[in-house]
Amino acid sequence: MSRQLGALLTAEAISMLGSRITFVAVPWLILVTTDSALLAGVAGFAEMLPYVLSGLIGGPIVDRVGPRPTAVTADAASVLAVAGIPLIAYCEGVSFGALLVLIALAGALRGFGDAAKRALLPRTIAAAGLSTERGTAMYDGTCRASTLVGLPLAGVLIATLGPAAVLLFDALSFAVSALIIGVLVRVGHADAAARAESKQQGYADALRDGFRYVRGDRLIVGVMAMLFATNLFDQAFATVFVPVWVRDGPHGPAALGVIGTAFGLGAVAGNLLYTVLAPRLPRRRTFGICFFLGGPAQLLALALTDRVWVVLTTAAIAGALMSTVNPILMASVYRRIPTHLHGRVISVLIAVSWAGIPFGGIVGGWATDVLGLHTAALLAAIGYLAVTVSPFLFPAWQELDETPHPERNKAVATV
Repeated sequence: MSRQLGALLTAEAISMLGSRITFVAVPWLILVTTDSALLAGVAGFAEMLPYVLSGLIGGPIVDRVGPRPTAVTADAASVLAVAGIPLIAYCEGVSFGALLVLIALAGALRGFGDAAKRALLPRTIAAAGLSTERGTAMYDGTCRASTLVGLPLAGVLIATLGPAAVLLFDALSFAVSALIIGVLVRVGHADAAARAESKQQGYADALRDGFRYVRGDRLIVGVMAMLFATNLFDQAFATVFVPVWVRDGPHGPAALGVIGTAFGLGAVAGNLLYTVLAPRLPRRRTFGICFFLGGPAQLLALALTDRVWVVLTTAAIAGALMSTVNPILMASVYRRIPTHLHGRVISVLIAVSWAGIPFGGIVGGWATDVLGLHTAALLAAIGYLAVTVSPFLFPAWQELDETPHPERNKAVATV
């Protein structure tokens, strides 16, 4: 592994660690101060809607300015935004709306930064001389490991310091990430011609190019449609169902990260195995089976039992199965898209795929308040099963097993 790829993975690991802590701390802060699952969902909406929108509008900016300077700038600005959340929370008389505004700003900046890092990743993998499958598997494994450490750490820190104070750790993680990428990662634009074309093209035209490319690719359309639904269900699970399960149980806030820890252990183990086996596995069949079985498993566990050991065992198995999903999707998408279009196309893909996330917390919170945790989780699991059967039903998904020719990419890009 090259020094630059190692630096990018290190920066992403540190940033992801802080974000995982915030992911737990913010909804818990709202839940314990308002005693409302719906308001906890609203806080998730306030963060994720700007995240999705900024990732979308930031795609052409990433292609024009370059992924590395965009990532550094966004992470540096995130330091101030995230650090401001606990400062406002500690101030008496500050309204809930003001807190939501700052949460939204932090989400928007993180969206810009993540869009830039996703565009930076394939170039760094190529510079390292690795296959796309192996490089994306390493990236996903890094994210999984950060989740494994970050979620239980969040629970411990929240129990000892309180949810507001631990957000400062996330602010520090953004500062470290910006420093590492700015100093050690030197991969830039794809080539001089692409850079010149991107600078000459207007912003609106560049954004339309992203939508035009996506519209012409049946597989990417299918990926976006399925991930829109599954991300909605996953957000409801993480930001509402798990905090309510902890609040209603005897374990206290230190247990907030326990399900994520079990999932992370399974995911890290599964990722290590997949990194070795990836070149020999059929992509579509592996993706379809693992997503169908692993995706709704945790929802079903929360819906059907209160036994902690069953919930944790299910989470570990789900983590192992789901560890194959992101590397397969990322490798397939990166191979299909011309390098100079990575920013604008991937931003459209991510924006549509993640558009369900802002609403997941609200829908999950409303369903939990009205129907109860078990019924809400069961309905989400049924919905998850319904959408993850699509790779077995629709012919477009067979293209996961294909390696698109560069000329095809060029033709689609200029439609």
